[in-house]
Amino acid sequence: MEDSALITAQATGVHIDRVTQLQDSIDQQCQMLFSSLHYLHKKAGMVQVAPSIPVTQHNEGADSADEFTSRTREIANDICRQAKKIDTLIESLPGVAVSESDQEREFGELRAENEEATRELEEANKRARVLLGDISAILQSIADNAGKKQ
Repeated sequence: MEDSALITAQATGVHIDRVTQLQDSIDQQCQMLFSSLHYLHKKAGMVQVAPSIPVTQHNEGADSADEFTSRTREIANDICRQAKKIDTLIESLPGVAVSESDQEREFGELRAENEEATRELEEANKRARVLLGDISAILQSIADNAGKKQ
């Protein structure tokens, strides 16, 4: 899925944890940077940097100059694309463009919703305990009556 399509999917109600997505993207960026450094170290050809310092050893595993240039451009483009994805994810985080007072109001609303949900849960728990007591009494009565009939 493309970056913009992924962000659009999130905005339209698909529940994806953006912070986790951001962490994964940053991990991917770190892996890309590590891999690129490894590639540059292993595949770079030896080049004479000063006339007085000759190249005494050649890198046998080095890519050709054209291939090395092409791959380093590709790596740089991939890193830039990943950085743009990270920027897009950061911009899509809730609260980034929201004022502090709006965030406080939203937290207040969430707190009120949470308190109401807690009350409903406690009431459901009380009803469940009453029902459990009723069922236990009925089962006890059945067990007592079953023993008397024999």
